[in-house]
Amino acid sequence: MAEADVGAVEEGCPGSKGLKGGALGLLSSTVIGVASTAPGYSLAATLGLVVALVGLQSPSLMWVAFLPMACIAAAYYYLNRADPDCGTTFSWATKAMGPHTGWIGGWAIVVADIVVMASLADITGIYLFKLFGADGLADNTFWVTVLGVLFIVAMTWICYIGIEVSARTQYFLLAMEVIALFTFAAVALLRVYFGHPAGAIHPSLSWLNPFAIHDIHAFTAGILLAIFIYWGWDTAVTVNEEADDTTETPGRAALLSTLALVGIYVVVSVAAQAFHGTKALEDQDDVLAVLAKDVLGPLSKVLIIAVLTSSAASTQTTILPTARTTLSMAAKGAFPKYFARIHPRYLTPTTSTIWMGAISILWYVGL
Repeated sequence: MAEADVGAVEEGCPGSKGLKGGALGLLSSTVIGVASTAPGYSLAATLGLVVALVGLQSPSLMWVAFLPMACIAAAYYYLNRADPDCGTTFSWATKAMGPHTGWIGGWAIVVADIVVMASLADITGIYLFKLFGADGLADNTFWVTVLGVLFIVAMTWICYIGIEVSARTQYFLLAMEVIALFTFAAVALLRVYFGHPAGAIHPSLSWLNPFAIHDIHAFTAGILLAIFIYWGWDTAVTVNEEADDTTETPGRAALLSTLALVGIYVVVSVAAQAFHGTKALEDQDDVLAVLAKDVLGPLSKVLIIAVLTSSAASTQTTILPTARTTLSMAAKGAFPKYFARIHPRYLTPTTSTIWMGAISILWYVGL
C-alpha cells in the first residue's frame, strides 16, 4: 500500500493527520512521559554535580525544580484542551504569537532532540557492553558507536511500526528502570540504618529544606541542573492525537509524569547521599556506578540495567515527539509536505520518523 499525505487534510487540523486515534490510555501516555526523561541516566549523570554545589540539600532542589515543571505541565494541560495538536509548541506558539514564533519553536524542538540523541545512543552502547562485562569494548569508540547506531535503527523501527508497539516497549523498559532504582534506594537505606557502611548518614527532613542553602550562586546553578533532569515529560502531550481522549488524557499524563519524577528523584537522591555521605558523590559523572558494588554487591548490575533501559527508552521517546512535530509542521505548510506522509497500515508518520532516525545517526557518527 502506498503512503498517503494525510497530514495535508484540512490544513493540518487536529485529528486530520491520519495518526491512530484512541491507541493510548492515561497509563500508556504517562509511561511515555516518564520514560522520555530517562530518570536513571539523568540521576546518574547529574546528581554528583548537584551534590558538589549544595551538599546534603540536593534532595531539596529536586522538589524545588519540580515546581516550575508542575506549572508548565498545568499550562500544557490547558493548551492541549484548547488545541490537541501533536505539534504542541509549534502549533500553540503559531496560534498565540504568529507563524514565525511557531516555526522557531518547532525547529528548536527538532534540533534539541537530534542533539540529545547522540548522548543517549552513546550511553546505551556503553552500558550494554558493561552489562555483559565487556569493559574493553565499552571504552572502544568504534564499537560503542556501532552499537549506538544499531539502537537508533531499532528504536526508529519500533516507532515506525506503530504507537501501540512503542507504548508496550516503554512499559517493559520503564518497569525495569523503576524497579532497579527503587531496589537500589531500598537496599541503600536499609544498610544505612542496619548495616552502618563507612561514611553513612541517617536521612533528615532538613535535607528537603532549600532555605538551608545560603549561597545563591550554588542554589541557582543547582536548580538549573535539577530542572534539566525533568526534560522530556512533554512527550506525553506530543502523542495527544493518538490518545483515547485527545483533550484530557495527554494533559493529565503530563501532570502525572512530573509527580512520578519528583518522587523518583527525591527518594533516589536521599538514598544515594545517605549511603556514603556527599564526598563520595561530588562531581562524579555517574554516581550510580560509584555506589553500585557497595550497595548491591553481586547484584550491582541492577544499576547498569537502570541506566541502560533509561537511555534506551529515552532514545525511542525522543524520536516520537520529533517525528510528530515535523508531521504537524508539514501538515500546516511550515515544512515540506513530504514529511506529512502517514503509513496506511501502521498510521505513523513514516517520512518524519525515518528522517529523525537517519539524521540522528549522521549527527552521532559525526560527533
